Amino acid sequence: MLVTTLGYGATVPNARVAHVQLHRTRGARFHVSGIPWTAGRSALSRIYAAFECCGLPRVAGAFTLHIRPTDQLKELTALDLPIALALLGHAGVIPAEALPRVFSAGEMGLDGHLQPPAGKPDEPPRSTPDPLSVDTLLLPDGWSQILASWGPPGKALRTNHLEQTVAHLQGRQVLPVIAQKQAWGHRERWNPMDGQSWNSLRLTPLQVKALTIAAAGQLPLLIIGSAGTGKSHMARALHELLPPLTAHQFDEVECIYRAKGIPLSATEQPPLRAPHHQCTAAGLLGTIDPNGTWTPGELSLAHRGLLCLDELCEFSRDCIEALRGPLEGKGFLLSRARLSRIESPSGWIVATSNPCPCGRFNEGPRHCTCTAGRVQRYLKRLSGPIAERFALHVETMTTGASAAQPAPPLHAVLKQVAATRKWLTAHPSVHTSPAAGAIFQQHANAFSTSARGIGHLKAVARLHAALEQNTRTNTLEIGEVDAAFASQLRIFDRPRWWEKAEIP
Repeated sequence: MLVTTLGYGATVPNARVAHVQLHRTRGARFHVSGIPWTAGRSALSRIYAAFECCGLPRVAGAFTLHIRPTDQLKELTALDLPIALALLGHAGVIPAEALPRVFSAGEMGLDGHLQPPAGKPDEPPRSTPDPLSVDTLLLPDGWSQILASWGPPGKALRTNHLEQTVAHLQGRQVLPVIAQKQAWGHRERWNPMDGQSWNSLRLTPLQVKALTIAAAGQLPLLIIGSAGTGKSHMARALHELLPPLTAHQFDEVECIYRAKGIPLSATEQPPLRAPHHQCTAAGLLGTIDPNGTWTPGELSLAHRGLLCLDELCEFSRDCIEALRGPLEGKGFLLSRARLSRIESPSGWIVATSNPCPCGRFNEGPRHCTCTAGRVQRYLKRLSGPIAERFALHVETMTTGASAAQPAPPLHAVLKQVAATRKWLTAHPSVHTSPAAGAIFQQHANAFSTSARGIGHLKAVARLHAALEQNTRTNTLEIGEVDAAFASQLRIFDRPRWWEKAEIP
């Protein structure tokens, strides 16, 4: 006789649903397939002890337990309940024919109490049970809200003890229905106008345009300037220029925060993460333990939002170099000896930095105490490949504070950002004028700029053209002004930039 049911494969990297099959024949032995024997023996010890405490029969016979998928499934505690139900189905205590349409999860105590196993489910399963094939979800407290959305509405039931589960499947008790998560229609609305960060900024016209373009394209941005010039304030204010989350985007963000153990109610507000510079590389990238449980890092927690890295040069070298892939919009691979996981967060990375150890470089009367060598050694913490991956470099200085004016109203900037994105969508074709091409070539020749740097130049120039709505028929026209503007925002392309006031 064969009994099958569904369980939660908490440590299967590519499929979270485990199919539990238990075959019984004559004899007196127990075999396992697809899992380590020691793990199967531990599960049986807990289950049989719970049967004795609950007064349930221990059926005799020769059993073969098979669990699939078997790829790297080491931890069985989440499958205690489905294995126990399969055994009770063979004993005739509960109807075996109903178990294939039952999805259950829970670690079983020796007295029959159910609880979530150690760790938390990290994401919605990449392989979920078909709602049409599942009649009931039986889940303990703790994981109830997390897994309840997998099945049909009203079919996720809360059970905290084996006796409750058996009574329900026998028709003697009705288990409470788990309340579904907050509907998107009742989400918390996000109005950037409620914030005061942007409206309290004082910016030069060049800075306003640079920040607007960076927000429109969500390009990696590095703000470098002296202490007290508003770098951190400027970086955090950019959060108000992000678009609200959609329902699908919120689901993505919620899954990541769920894996971190952070509750998140339905909201349109994009995430804002600002880790301290003592953050480790593991805290930035995330970790994956030997059982396959993923703990997201700050890069993942900033998905669809803003990651503000204040005082980037003060971060460890490992943290800074870990940004290579994310700054290019690529994912990164977390690897262990037998496990790996690819993460592809799409957060907007904005960093700030002082130009020198004392933070007063190039400030006129406030003479900097750092030599050119000290400045160079300090900025070497930002390796060339990292500095080059930032599409825009914006400078702030106290000597130019008199040229700064109150920032344009936030509602006007938001309209510009939205219009720029819309203009880019409406004009996918791009034409570079001969004058703009000459500026790109001049920049490359003068500063030995790499192909990546030239690509960033063209991306910024394209956004500037979209902001100014420069078109030629149905094609976006990159002109001389657009190229010249982009060239101003690549200060790290020029050698020994700290000794030069302007790009030649």
